[in-house]
Amino acid sequence: MLNNETISIFIPVYRESDFLEPLLRCLLKDPYKEKEIFVVIDEPTEKSIKISDVFSTDNVHFIFNGERKGKANVLNEIVKDSKGTIFLFLDSDILIDGGKESFLETISREMRDAEIIEIKKGVVKDSFIARVVGYDYLSFNLTNWYFSNKMGRCLGVNGAAFAIRREVFEKLGGFRRVICEDLDLATRSFVAGARFKFVDKVSVYTKVPSGWREWFNQRRRWGIGAAFWFKEHFKLLKSIVCKHPEIMIPSLLFIFPALPLFLVSLFIPDDLSLKALYVSLILLSAKASVLLPPMALTSTALPMLRSFLIAMGNLTIYSLIFYTVARKFRFDFNPFEFAIFYFIVAPIWLLIVVISLFKAYIKPENVKVDWKV
Repeated sequence: MLNNETISIFIPVYRESDFLEPLLRCLLKDPYKEKEIFVVIDEPTEKSIKISDVFSTDNVHFIFNGERKGKANVLNEIVKDSKGTIFLFLDSDILIDGGKESFLETISREMRDAEIIEIKKGVVKDSFIARVVGYDYLSFNLTNWYFSNKMGRCLGVNGAAFAIRREVFEKLGGFRRVICEDLDLATRSFVAGARFKFVDKVSVYTKVPSGWREWFNQRRRWGIGAAFWFKEHFKLLKSIVCKHPEIMIPSLLFIFPALPLFLVSLFIPDDLSLKALYVSLILLSAKASVLLPPMALTSTALPMLRSFLIAMGNLTIYSLIFYTVARKFRFDFNPFEFAIFYFIVAPIWLLIVVISLFKAYIKPENVKVDWKV
């Protein structure tokens, strides 16, 4: 076995987290010895202080900030006090599933031929919303796996759990004070040519909003962050699309399952699709020797039938894709929950992104954020 590198683990917390204690126990229990853990807490509560009393050791360092400094700021500050050659960033609301392997040993091993890695993510399924939203994370996993296999570089990572080599992090200047600091860092690593790998041998499970209002507010933040990211890196993204359409186009379709329906309604004329459906029905009825009822060919019934067939066709295709991916990544797949995701969550998420793009380009000065960057 090769000599293990020191892994510096950074966990930012705002006020408190119900998952912080089990997360720290899991990390300390991990047999990988060359590790150090930094927990930085903005506006700590009494609960957070009590946890620090239990876990403060030579390997676990707590830093308290009386005011909210923001994730990017506190992480850039704390990495200076670390000694690891590998930086592992973990959110405080995750659970680790290392399977039969050491989670940290796997990270160290996978980093031997990579400079930035994304760790497979699922959700803590403690509510119906979580089970439905979990398919979003499945699409994120699929996209990063696809980039990892096809390009060896990646435009984005999910900041809930990812690792990066110290020299690369320092070369990039650390996190920038932007809304989606993890997405921004990954994009800059892509430009720098950093070797990327998606790791699915171990997993983390993240806590997602348990109410629709919380989910909407979270996605509004993500949408605004993605919109400004898109605006800043538009030339780069345009270049990648032109050079690698076979990667970028499928990735967009993975992340936004509602996109095909949106594009069909936007670019395919109604009269053309209706005529095609009309002819298809006539041929089908003739071949089957079945006379279609007159109401099936009325101006009202045809558009409804067309929309229904397009929607069900897309749902079937995406269900097969996500079912296959779920099996590959060892996740559950429920057809009913996926249908809810496809017809409700995915369209709303796409709409949020489109509206956010409009705001970022038309009236960026009116975009207000209610969180610290």
